[in-house]
Amino acid sequence: MVRNIEQVHEDILITKAKLWGSLLLFTQVFYQLRTGREFSVSQPTCREPHVITLCRALTQTVRGEIPLLLINIPPRYGKTELLIHFVAWSLSRYPDSQFLYVSYSHSLAKKQTQTIRQIMALPQYKKLFDVHLSDSSSAKDNFETTQGGSVFAAGSGGTITGRGAGLQNVDRFSGAVIIDDIHKPDEVTSDVMREGVIDWYYNTLQSRVNSPGKTPIIFIGQRLHEADLPSHLIKTQSWETLILPALDSVGNAAQWPLHLLPYLL
Repeated sequence: MVRNIEQVHEDILITKAKLWGSLLLFTQVFYQLRTGREFSVSQPTCREPHVITLCRALTQTVRGEIPLLLINIPPRYGKTELLIHFVAWSLSRYPDSQFLYVSYSHSLAKKQTQTIRQIMALPQYKKLFDVHLSDSSSAKDNFETTQGGSVFAAGSGGTITGRGAGLQNVDRFSGAVIIDDIHKPDEVTSDVMREGVIDWYYNTLQSRVNSPGKTPIIFIGQRLHEADLPSHLIKTQSWETLILPALDSVGNAAQWPLHLLPYLL
């Protein structure tokens, strides 16, 4: 019996180490546990799957190698699923981390943070990582861990007073600002609406990092206008930029050929 208990404990440690070592593996495992479906990974010819490219870049932010990460990618390529699992994965490693999750609307950001909470509430997650949600925070758009971590949802232009990302005086990863599609597609052509979002980023959101230079800001989304927020960020030359187009220079499906097949036939 003692040997069996020791073996179970060892198996848990091995599984935890494997999941901590791979954001992609973590995503595949917990996506299937949550949905009952397989998390698809593209198999493009003669190039790396875009999901692996994304996972590498996100992992580098946790390692402190990329403080400002900007990813441009078309919609429907699994970016939000990766971001959701990235937050849950990061909290499994550093449960005191503090995140701000921003989208163009509060309701959309709340939907994503609700899914993060669902992942962290899975019995397998709690058993493997011993990370638990605080009983005092039951809101879908704002929850905490018993270790002091937090996830807060916000819409662009909204109020985030008293909220921040990351921890002060900490020399390791402790959270991030995540921006998942900050412009609303049907408003981005309006100069007033577009510039309002950009001003909100510079005057409000940018100041929400508790440890400037150490707390990462991650922007991911599609390009919607030649003068949108990504165009401003790229010009600063301080952002690590990852451009993942739907089509390559000769018109071939660059990232996920099977995803585009129905539209190409």
